[in-house]
Amino acid sequence: MRPQYLIAATALLSGLAGCGLIDPNITKVTFDLPTQSYSVDASTLKLPAGSTQAGLGLPMPDCTMTMLACEANAGGMNVCTAVVPVSQGQSMNLGQQVPQLQGAVGLGNVSINQISYTVVDNSLNIDLPPVTLYLAPNGVTDPNDPNAKKFGTVPTIAAGSTPMGTVMLESDAAATFASFTHTLSTPFELIAATTVHVPSGTPVPSGKIDMNVTGRLSASL
Repeated sequence: MRPQYLIAATALLSGLAGCGLIDPNITKVTFDLPTQSYSVDASTLKLPAGSTQAGLGLPMPDCTMTMLACEANAGGMNVCTAVVPVSQGQSMNLGQQVPQLQGAVGLGNVSINQISYTVVDNSLNIDLPPVTLYLAPNGVTDPNDPNAKKFGTVPTIAAGSTPMGTVMLESDAAATFASFTHTLSTPFELIAATTVHVPSGTPVPSGKIDMNVTGRLSASL
C-alpha cells in the first residue's frame, strides 16, 4: 500500500503537468564538450633568429611584421619589447558531434560542471601567458571581433611543463554558452588567444606547445 503523502505528491505533480505548469517533455542531458586542440609554434611568431638584443650593425626591426612596445623586463628596466598576439579558432557543431544531442533542437538551462585543459606536449623555452577562450559565431576567428564573447581563461603555463587543470570561467559562462547553442544545428567557434611578449636582450622563443580543451556540461532539451 502506497503511503498517503506519495499518493498526494503524485496527484499534485500530475495536476501541475495537466495545467501546463510542468513540461513533461523536458529532458536533462549531461554531455562531454568535444575536445578542441590548439597549438602555439614559436616558428610562426615572425621574430628574428638568435637574440633580440639590439646592437650596432644589426638591421632595424620590421614594425609592419612585429608590433613593438616599451615595457619593463624581468629586471625592471624599460626595454624595447616585441608584442605578438596569437589566436586560433576551432569550429564546433554540437548537434553533429555529441551523440546525446543528435536530433535535438537546442539547449536551455545550461550548467557547466567543468571546462578543463591538458597540455599534451610542450617544448617552448618561454612561459606561455594566460590563454583567453572566446565563443563566437561560426567563421569568426578574431578574438577582437565584437561578436566574440569571453568564456574563460587558461592560466600561465611554465616553459617545458605539461600540466592539466581547470579553466577559470567567466561569471556568465553558462549564459554565453547557451546563447550559442539555442540552435544545435548551427556551428560556432571556440577561440583561444594570448599575447607573447619578448623583451630585447632575451632569447627568441623556440619550440611548440599543444593543448586540448574539453569539459562536462548539463542542460535541458
